Amino acid sequence: MIGMRWEYSELTNDLVKKRMGEWGFSESLTRLLLNRGVDTKEKIEEFIEPHVQKFRDPFEFERMDEVVEKICSLRDRGEKLYIYGDYDVDGITAAAFLVHVFKEIGIDVDYYIPNRMEEGYGLDEKAINYIHKRGGKLIITVDTGVNSVEEVEYAKNLGIDVVITDHHKIVKEEGDEKLLIINPKLSDRYTFKYLAGAGVALKVAQAVYMELDIPLEKLYEYIDIVMIGTVADVVPMTDENRIIIKKGLEVIKNTRVKGLTYLLKYLKLQNKDINTTDVSFFISPLLNSLGRIGVSKVGADFFIGEDDFEIYNIIEEMKKSNKKRRELERSIFSEIDGEIQRRKDKEFKYLFLRSDRWHPGVIGVVSSRLAMKYNVPVVLIALRDGVGKASCRSIEGINIFNILKDMGDKLLRFGGHDLASGFIAKIDMLDEIEEKLKHSINKTGRKKEEKVLRIDGKFSIEDIDEVLLRDLDNISPYGLGNEHPLFIDEALSFENLKKFGVENRHFKTFIRKGGKRYSAVAFDLAHKIDEFGYALQKFDVVYHPEKVYYRGEEILQIRIKDFKVKDDFYNIFTK
Repeated sequence: MIGMRWEYSELTNDLVKKRMGEWGFSESLTRLLLNRGVDTKEKIEEFIEPHVQKFRDPFEFERMDEVVEKICSLRDRGEKLYIYGDYDVDGITAAAFLVHVFKEIGIDVDYYIPNRMEEGYGLDEKAINYIHKRGGKLIITVDTGVNSVEEVEYAKNLGIDVVITDHHKIVKEEGDEKLLIINPKLSDRYTFKYLAGAGVALKVAQAVYMELDIPLEKLYEYIDIVMIGTVADVVPMTDENRIIIKKGLEVIKNTRVKGLTYLLKYLKLQNKDINTTDVSFFISPLLNSLGRIGVSKVGADFFIGEDDFEIYNIIEEMKKSNKKRRELERSIFSEIDGEIQRRKDKEFKYLFLRSDRWHPGVIGVVSSRLAMKYNVPVVLIALRDGVGKASCRSIEGINIFNILKDMGDKLLRFGGHDLASGFIAKIDMLDEIEEKLKHSINKTGRKKEEKVLRIDGKFSIEDIDEVLLRDLDNISPYGLGNEHPLFIDEALSFENLKKFGVENRHFKTFIRKGGKRYSAVAFDLAHKIDEFGYALQKFDVVYHPEKVYYRGEEILQIRIKDFKVKDDFYNIFTK
């Protein structure tokens, strides 16, 4: 297990006070902004008040005018459009969003979501034949399709035009110039590269609405769908993604999506201000379970359907699929983790494991947990019918996508991001693939390192008030590129500690300070606590405060991110 290194902010009190005077903000908000490099009035306005008016012009994308012309011409002719989405949350939400907003402007539109187990990743001929039989004349892919040169040619031979919208990286090959692609990572002119698939779908819709002179506010009535896909895909929460998430969290309160209304009630979130944590930990897993264990298309049906009984049944299916997903993940993780614990060599630089017992729909989550626990790249491969389907998760400093790109000739298919990718390969190629992976990792020279917790400042739990909570809300949403602010408090006591969760990985406790008790929770930290001796110790705690609902009431909770037995270390924040 890799330890945590605490890294303290180097801001001086003099600088914080100077900026406080200039900006008129509280000390906590000023410190938080400066720690994030938000140090001018212009940056502050963009960061705290990301507004839809700050969206980039979608026509900055090369060839967006061609895409819009195809869609508008199809609309004028009354022909059928099919949205082809990937089977994860990003792809499902991108597809559902476009179906909603295109129906609103009179386009005859339907959708196709492939089955993970039977069809796999990307556009394929089976789907094209399905669309052809139903009169589809234009296919728009969302969150997929960048490597589908042959499939696009096949569709064109059937009289079907294809537009590829995606955000994954691509290995340019001969024939790619035949594809009409909207992808920020391939654009020379579009400067923001980190849109999710749902975000790219939003840009296409913006361009169509602008061409037809339809108010964009009509479009943004469904931006909560885009927000869910953006949060689920773990893209940087900066720039346009910040606008999408901020606006989406506002819209979801009064969502026009009947399925979301029902789901929020089921999750008991209908009366609270939804945040990115709610989306990541409650909404997304339920939606994702359908693509991983169940039937992916049902996820899109959930966002698009209006029948109460159908929506109720989908939510029930989500619950069953999610339960099964958790059981499978727990089983696979325990199997692998137990094997690692039995190893004599604990200094491995990567994990490359395979099994014909593993479900390909859940190994991505297991890979993430293992990469996080052991701080090494992880490749897990589910074997079936002579083929291995792999989920790869990496760590900072090792770009797993580029490693796969360099061995593209050994793979049947691959795609993904710098730290999260996947591939399909023949089983007899796996040993060679592992050798190449091993060589690439050794070549980087990347060694195991302590994980870093960046602490914004010292802040006593006793001083938490509405001002601080409002300041934290002002700089949300949090995620990649805008990590949650963390504070440190010292010499705290834990009381009534109880471990919980799978393998008792987490714990709940009360923190005592100044004669008061504060409810607290710590995830994946139970291994650090002596369940019997903790009451005799004092702890320095890295934390952030949060509001949670408990039995219908909103209460303050301390989210513990790490802790150490009290030590009289030098406190940099006193200077």
